[in-house]
Amino acid sequence: MKIYLHFNRLTGALLIVLSVIVFSLPCGAQEKVSDGQQLEKITVTAQKREENLQDIPISMDVFSETDIEDAGIGDLRELTYFSPNIYSMQNTNQNMVFIRGISSHSVILNTSVGLFVDDINYPMSFMQNPDLLDVERVEILRGPQGTLYGRNTESGAINVVTRQPDNEFSAKVYTEMGAYDTSHGNPFFLKAGTAMSGPVIKDKLFVGGAFQMIDTDGYTENIRNGNDKAGKKNHYTGQASLRWTPTDQMDISLKLNGSEQDNGYGYARYADGPYKTDRYQINWEGDNEWKDENFGQALKIKYKGHGFDVVSITTHSDFNTNFTNDDDFGPTTMVPGYPNQHFEFDNQAVSQEFRLVSPEEQEKVQWLIGVFGFSDENKAVSEFFSMSRKTDFDNKGYALFGQATYSFIDRVHLTAGLRYDNQASEGTQIYNYAPKAYSADCDHSELLPKATLAIDMTDTAMGYMTVAKGMMAGGFDYAFATNSETLTFDPEFTWNYEVGIKTTWLDNRLKVNAALYYIDIKDKQVQEWLSGPGVRKITNAAKAHSQGAEMDLNFRLLPGLTLFSGLGICNARVDDWVSDETGGGTYDYQDKHLTFAPTYTFNAGIKYSHSSGCYARTDILGVSDFYATPKNTQKIDGYETVNLTLGYQGESFGISLWCKNLFDKAYLTNKSEYTGGNTLVIDGQPRTIGTTISYRF
Repeated sequence: MKIYLHFNRLTGALLIVLSVIVFSLPCGAQEKVSDGQQLEKITVTAQKREENLQDIPISMDVFSETDIEDAGIGDLRELTYFSPNIYSMQNTNQNMVFIRGISSHSVILNTSVGLFVDDINYPMSFMQNPDLLDVERVEILRGPQGTLYGRNTESGAINVVTRQPDNEFSAKVYTEMGAYDTSHGNPFFLKAGTAMSGPVIKDKLFVGGAFQMIDTDGYTENIRNGNDKAGKKNHYTGQASLRWTPTDQMDISLKLNGSEQDNGYGYARYADGPYKTDRYQINWEGDNEWKDENFGQALKIKYKGHGFDVVSITTHSDFNTNFTNDDDFGPTTMVPGYPNQHFEFDNQAVSQEFRLVSPEEQEKVQWLIGVFGFSDENKAVSEFFSMSRKTDFDNKGYALFGQATYSFIDRVHLTAGLRYDNQASEGTQIYNYAPKAYSADCDHSELLPKATLAIDMTDTAMGYMTVAKGMMAGGFDYAFATNSETLTFDPEFTWNYEVGIKTTWLDNRLKVNAALYYIDIKDKQVQEWLSGPGVRKITNAAKAHSQGAEMDLNFRLLPGLTLFSGLGICNARVDDWVSDETGGGTYDYQDKHLTFAPTYTFNAGIKYSHSSGCYARTDILGVSDFYATPKNTQKIDGYETVNLTLGYQGESFGISLWCKNLFDKAYLTNKSEYTGGNTLVIDGQPRTIGTTISYRF
């Protein structure tokens, strides 16, 4: 029997119940605590050393464990809504993250944003939406980060830092139960997990571990076969830490993380035409499978010397995804005998980085130099519409890099950095319509400089100017190549010009940071259509630019009462790109908006925490209109969603009731033209209500 929940009644009833529970707890008179009126100092490692967020001349956001838990953020895509000028787009099983409007085409394995989890690089677009587990903080850096992070950080970088075990024993267990606002099937979901860390030998040896599972049938139904699990999620994520400090100068840590996911991609539906379906319903004749496996390890060794510190980071990762879906996302088959599209990707990578870093007590000149090397092996299988391609390619590369900050006087700081990045790639593709296999190389070497002038205008205000170069590496066209000439494409480059300010006001109760930027994009990687059905190629044919601003504010209005907001403005357009048309002639893309580049993004929220442990939080998240196709023929309307949380957090026990998309806003996250010119869309998540219970000991 199908379960149907009327959310208008259920939401109100559960909010009333939790309100009674929360506010019946001992909420005594609030004491005035001066420290509670100040915002906490935030320490980050964005520049490969520990620094105060307000002292770093980079436009960035940082989310602590508390921020993530209070906002009910479960994965990276949800997190991006809380940071300005960043958008996460799902296309089949890809999860592409875009910053400042620098988007890419759909047939891409690497994106312009680098993602690192405990120093382990997640290079493929299929990897860029990890579940967040036992996270200490997440750092989002906007603007090119090529000097310190290298290739594929053309528009920014994201660092996910998990908890490091130490002398303090800590443990928690938690469960999250809830339901989606759908009228079919089983709308419930369950998430449960545990984390533990502490000393084995005090001051010497420490261990930690965490595990989490997610189980849900999802919120979409395949009306073709009555399958209510079209958008299912079965996730298992785990990580372990071993840390050894044999001396006061030596710190050795080993991190292991892994995940296994069995999903359904039952989201893409037709919004018009003969196969049109309603919201959260699909009409697929073919298969629907999506499985990911990921396992990574990172060994980090830090040694504090007299004249400098030494850091060594060794990583290994093994990722595989297997994806099959209906060929035309409808009840028919476009090519008889080939009802499905099938893709497989396998990436195995190792990397080694050595750094020499100036000691923390050295203030006049801070510097670091390093060397980096990597090697990865890749396999890609692409099968659709009777076409089959199997691509094997290997990448090897190394880099030499350095960065130094010199303080002329106490208030003027000049930073200069340079990276030499070299990559050599070779690949072979077997295409079933080609008489024999063909091969191609993709080699490039680049200098990636950066220069920043920062001035401490007052003790609580810093202004900066930055010029930096970014690069997105070249690669292989696994899906549409037909010969060695179309198998590879070259790197894409950006020059970023930025001015910004970071300020603290009212005795550290108010922080306001803002930045203006202009980005010049050259050799942009674009997808062009050739004569013949579905035949395309990737070229470096376009020039473009992106310009805009971002601002974030955090205000401790009263003890326990905090206001926070962020606003991003972006105008990203093509400057020069003329492409041949399949049916003949050319098309001029000049002044077209880059895809998935909203004109503005914003978030605003308020949180009140009572001294008793009772708290409430409300968030409003917004995205403007944006375009999903290079010709700007498919426009996605902007939308705003509201999230609400009520809860209690004691010394050990915590409980919260939350609702995401409180008003059940209907919105789209992707849109494209498909069979017969009909419109294929992906719906955003419906109203979702749940409760989270945790216990710490």
